[in-house]
Amino acid sequence: MWQPYDAIKLEALDSQRKTVTLDDFRGKNVVLIFYLDEECVHCVEQLIAIKNRINDFLGSRTEIVAISSATPKKLVSSEKMASLSIRPISDLDHANAKRFHSYDEFEEMELHSTILIDGRGKVRWTRTGGDPFMDLRFLVSEIKRVSDVDSIADKDP
Repeated sequence: MWQPYDAIKLEALDSQRKTVTLDDFRGKNVVLIFYLDEECVHCVEQLIAIKNRINDFLGSRTEIVAISSATPKKLVSSEKMASLSIRPISDLDHANAKRFHSYDEFEEMELHSTILIDGRGKVRWTRTGGDPFMDLRFLVSEIKRVSDVDSIADKDP
């Protein structure tokens, strides 16, 4: 039977070159989105769709983190990313994409991935490859389900 498992180490840089890890989000759910680039139309569509439902995520103690190989400098200067109200982080050498299986070694390129990590650092759901994941209603309901299960588990002695 499938069980949630410990998330792999995340260590990336934000736009101010500060290190970002999953421990920074302990106690909150994290939706980690690996996107190709701000020039990828599909990636931007996904991020805009999330921005349009951001209150659904924030109301569930959930942080949205968008990770790409863009440099911290590019993240600072990106008007597209600034307008999204989603925290972008930089994976310069693709190390995080590789650890999270969001990198195609053969093609030497990032893959679209959406990963739900709960407040305890456990991977609860993931989708990698193909187009960016756009069924946000499902994702929000999965976050609620995970939060409800965690709430019950916290009450058990």
